[in-house]
Amino acid sequence: MLACPLVPSLLGTINSMSADRQSQSGWLWGLTVAIVLFVMEFILLSALVPTEWSNRVQEQEAEWMRQTLGAKTAQAIFERSESWSEQLFVRSGLMAGSYDLLLPDEVRIKKAPELGKLAESPIWPLIKDRLDVIWQSLDMAVQRVVHLLAWWPFLAFALVGGILDGLLRRRIRQSGFDYPSPLAHRLAVGSLLWIGVGVSLSLLLPVPIPALVAPMLATLIALTVGAMVTQTQKRL
Repeated sequence: MLACPLVPSLLGTINSMSADRQSQSGWLWGLTVAIVLFVMEFILLSALVPTEWSNRVQEQEAEWMRQTLGAKTAQAIFERSESWSEQLFVRSGLMAGSYDLLLPDEVRIKKAPELGKLAESPIWPLIKDRLDVIWQSLDMAVQRVVHLLAWWPFLAFALVGGILDGLLRRRIRQSGFDYPSPLAHRLAVGSLLWIGVGVSLSLLLPVPIPALVAPMLATLIALTVGAMVTQTQKRL
């Protein structure tokens, strides 16, 4: 008879542990999918995107940024992204190392004359063209990251509003004996996960992205977080 009251508590603990495991496995699965898709996008980018198209994408996106944010703000973003790209890729030697590793140079040809005919192969200009596209795309990815970070005050304000709204709705539901839905909570968490995956993939997306996508994304994140807070179950 003494063990009976412990049964609901034990079952609740087991369900909570099971939900935590499912949440952890969901995040791990989402991270794995994001990495795989990012690598596949990088490979397709390096193989298929023409250099002229990459230049047009970067110019169009920069023009949209100037029109939406103003020339002064856009210029600040360009300067910050250029500084980050220089520190990450140029000063670190990654860019120069990639060209030295994959392309023949005059010094190597002089040391090994038998490589002269190999150096005349038409494949080397193609490899250089692909390297140019890759590094230009990475520069554009850094610029998009800087652009997203420039909206952090708006994101912080939206998150605070979303969390407060979620807490208020949760209290109202509890006062009306309307309990949170585990399914809705899981869907909200999954939505946040896929938003993160989408943002990661969009960094290398070879199409121009309007500047207003950033505040729209921040609003979507805030709404999703608010829904997640509303549907969060009370832990004992």
